[in-house]
Amino acid sequence: MAASYSPVRHLLVRAAYSNLRDNSRDSTYYRGHQYDLAVGTYWRLGDQWLVGALGGIGQAQSTAAYSKGGFLFGYPTKYEFDARYNKVFGEAYGILQASDALSFGAAYHVTQVNFTHLTNLGSPLDLSSMTRSEPMVFMRVRLGMDPAENRPVQLQAGWGTSSTFGYNEKDPNQTYDPGVRDLKQNRGYATIGMTVFPHFLFRKAQTN
Repeated sequence: MAASYSPVRHLLVRAAYSNLRDNSRDSTYYRGHQYDLAVGTYWRLGDQWLVGALGGIGQAQSTAAYSKGGFLFGYPTKYEFDARYNKVFGEAYGILQASDALSFGAAYHVTQVNFTHLTNLGSPLDLSSMTRSEPMVFMRVRLGMDPAENRPVQLQAGWGTSSTFGYNEKDPNQTYDPGVRDLKQNRGYATIGMTVFPHFLFRKAQTN
């Protein structure tokens, strides 16, 4: 869950919090909570373009367990991570307003993660920090039959990748603990989100 607010023109403040609990006894699970605080700016370029940037800090605690490999031969490798970390991040983005209700955008996110506690299967991992590079593209659609500027709900779908600066899995001169290798490897992801604009809801309530 995240909330953004612009107290004055060109200034943006954003706060985010998530808390995921998994009380199942399955061998695969993820549990964790985190928060982010960020401050940034945004500028319109003509009638169709919006560009901006922000930077912030955050903290997180998470535990995760899963197994990989061993589908046809051998045994799967089990991972059971317990992590606590601080992070500093920055993001730049651009959005094209293709129509009143449809927009496309791209963003580039960089995160410096500093671990204060990190174990795999109860054993400490030799990884104090890493920097992740995360480019993504997204599409946004305003829902409803009213004029787009009065629609209070927006859906967003996004696609991106996440990689670690300086990590080359095929480098023969580097050896990594299996847990460190799994944390550093490249990943792809897809997201779906919903945004609610409260001031549009208040505006509709006042006009009814």
